[in-house]
Amino acid sequence: MQLSLQKRLLQRLQDIDQKKLPRVHVVMLPDFFVDHVLCFDSVETTCNDIKTIAEQGGGNIPGIPQRIHQGGNAANTALGLARLGINAHLICQTDSFGSYILKYFLGKNGVDLSGVKNDGALACTTAVEFRKHHANIMFGDPGSVATFSFERLTDHDFELITSANLVGVTNWNLNRFGTDLACNVFQIAKKQNVRTFFDSGDPSPRRHDIPNLIQKVLMNPDLDILGLNENELRYYSHSNCVTQTEMITAAESLKKTIQARIDLHTSFFSSSFHRTSTVIPTIPLSMVNRLTGAGDAWNAANIFGDLLGFADDERLLFANIAAGQYISSPDVIHSTIDMVINYIKN
Repeated sequence: MQLSLQKRLLQRLQDIDQKKLPRVHVVMLPDFFVDHVLCFDSVETTCNDIKTIAEQGGGNIPGIPQRIHQGGNAANTALGLARLGINAHLICQTDSFGSYILKYFLGKNGVDLSGVKNDGALACTTAVEFRKHHANIMFGDPGSVATFSFERLTDHDFELITSANLVGVTNWNLNRFGTDLACNVFQIAKKQNVRTFFDSGDPSPRRHDIPNLIQKVLMNPDLDILGLNENELRYYSHSNCVTQTEMITAAESLKKTIQARIDLHTSFFSSSFHRTSTVIPTIPLSMVNRLTGAGDAWNAANIFGDLLGFADDERLLFANIAAGQYISSPDVIHSTIDMVINYIKN
């Protein structure tokens, strides 16, 4: 009798020689943010409180839970990979304060920061989370993320990219040079048979640039893996898909136009589309402690499973568990292999 998916994944994880994982190298670029997160209960109550205080000329709203931690798709994904034991490298531009924060959050967790340039401007996001509505609104200053171009890469960066097992480009939505950056990075990577990964982030701020992105990056044979969520799927498939069936149909339609494997993660299921389609439901959670960062945790685990040769269903389940653990943990912390093993056992 074939082992269940959970047992197969458990066996796969237990068979990993974790001492050999640092031999696997992943390079992520080009974004790092300092995230300041504020947690409110409801939109209505918060807006009323703010309006009242503004009308009285200013004041304070006490008792609002807040936290400061690392942000940015590339930085978070690199951190998630490092926590899983992969040799992760981050290439980005920030300022001296951002470099200090990177060392605190990423450097001490094993992420290589030799590709970080500290001669730029800090990127910062204030995320307002509303628990009642399960929604978050982000106010961002992209700093040097907005202007990070291919020309910013150094010989050391090229050495990291061309010697990696996989290189990922993220946060196209906030980088005005993102299309050119992805095209050129993937081109030099594929010359050395390096796998390539792309996740654009929410494309809504750059609707008019989407056709050019689709033609030059998504349809480019240099791209191996396209990671996206349901919102991004709607833009790239030109579909108003809402239900699981509609999303799967939209992803299958998009796959007909691009060579890359499509890895879709949603709050209800994740799926992978290449030669065949695989769909795995997400993990039910009794507690959700944050509404941001699940996609980056999912991408890190998904990339990990890809590089270690997991079967599609094993890879998707592993990514689902890692993302679920990230948003349900009281602390802002990415999963380790042992944490996922313990979850499956229990």
